[in-house]
Order: sequence, then C-alpha cells, then structure tokens
Amino acid sequence: MSFFGKLDFNELSEVDRSIYHYMSSNSDKIPFMRVRDIANESHTSASSVMRFIRKLGYSSFTEFRAEFKSESYGNNISKFDRRQLLDLNNYATDIKVRIRQIAEKIITCENIIFFGIGASGSVCEYAARRFASLGFNSFALTDPTFPLHSKLKNTSENVIVTLSVTGNTTELVEIINGFRNETDYTTVVITSNINSSLSSMSNYILSYNVEVRRLNHHEDMTSQIPCINLIEMLADEVYNVVGII
Repeated sequence: MSFFGKLDFNELSEVDRSIYHYMSSNSDKIPFMRVRDIANESHTSASSVMRFIRKLGYSSFTEFRAEFKSESYGNNISKFDRRQLLDLNNYATDIKVRIRQIAEKIITCENIIFFGIGASGSVCEYAARRFASLGFNSFALTDPTFPLHSKLKNTSENVIVTLSVTGNTTELVEIINGFRNETDYTTVVITSNINSSLSSMSNYILSYNVEVRRLNHHEDMTSQIPCINLIEMLADEVYNVVGII
C-alpha cells in the first residue's frame, strides 16, 4: 500500500517489521480491527503498534485506520467512469427494439413483479414504485421463499422482471424455472450475462456490459447504474405509449 512508502525499512526494529508484515498481509482486516487486535495478531504490544503508526505519520489510530481503509478499498476496486455506464454501446444493439416489445407486454398485463435479491432487490423496490406511479399494479419481490405462485393464482397476463447481474443466482433460477412455458406469464431478465441460466429460460433479455466488482471477495460493489437505466428506459417507453393510466 502506498503509505508504507513513507517508511525507511533500514530504521525499523524487529517489532516494527512484525507489525508491518501483518498489516500488509491482512489489509482487508485492518479497517475493522482495534489496536489491541493488531497487537495480538502480530504478537506485539498495543504500545508498539501505536509507535509504528506514528512512524507512518499519523497522530491517532482513528486517522490511520480511516486512510488505511481508503487505500485498501481503492486497491481492491478498479476506478471507472460512471458516465460510460449510460452509453448505449454498453447495451445490446437492438436494445430499443427489445424495450418496445416488453413495453407492449406490460401495457396489457395485470401484474408486474420485479424480482431480485441483495443489491438487485433494492433496485426492484425502485422499479416497482416507478411503474406504480404510472398506474400499474406492480410490486417488488426480494424474498425467494415468498409463495409467488399462490399470490398470482387466478390472474393472467403477468410480467415477471428478474434482476440479476450474473443471471445465475440459484434462488432466482429455481423460482423462474417454475414459470417457464406458462401462458399467463411473460418472463424478462435484466442481466450482464446473456449466456446465463436466467437468460436461457426468459422470454425477453435486456442485457448490459458492466465490470463485476467485489470488495474483499465477498461484498458486491458492481454498479447498478446500467440496470436502473434500462428500467427507466422501459418506464419511459411505456409512458410514451399510454401516458399515465
């Protein structure tokens, strides 16, 4: 990490070197640790850790940890230009045609269900609200254990829009698989993976290009901007055709 460049390694004691090696090898943990934790893991003392931090030029552990977190995150997440995510070149060449086709299905549907979990689930809430504002009976489904079939019993012309970056989330695939080839349901997937399981079983695909970005291998930091952009394009297309219902 760059701020270790402030150190003169020739002046480090054996204790300092132990602390340095632990920190540099566990950069994903440091932002969530206390001085005592670092001391225990590096087999040193809390006072030694604080002396080392001051050698780095920080007056407090709080200041050090804040910058360490910023540097660590910056090294694990590549920088990108969010403006590029709105460029139509990041979508399928026939994206406008696909959006028009889906809009025509939505105009005559009885229910719109936006289905996703995690970050995609949060976008589902936004999408459902946007279409509800247009006068449609829309809702967000973020719980894969919810009895969707029972809820939609005795209804027809339903549109299920699944949001998934990878298109292979097991819980989503299992649910959508149950709606394959059912005449009362039109399935749509918004995904970055046109070759995914959800893509293969959906009636319509709205695909986009995006860099999958993860923090410390677990936290998903992939941008949802392309997905939101497609939702807004779809809502605008519906509005342009029918206006407010």
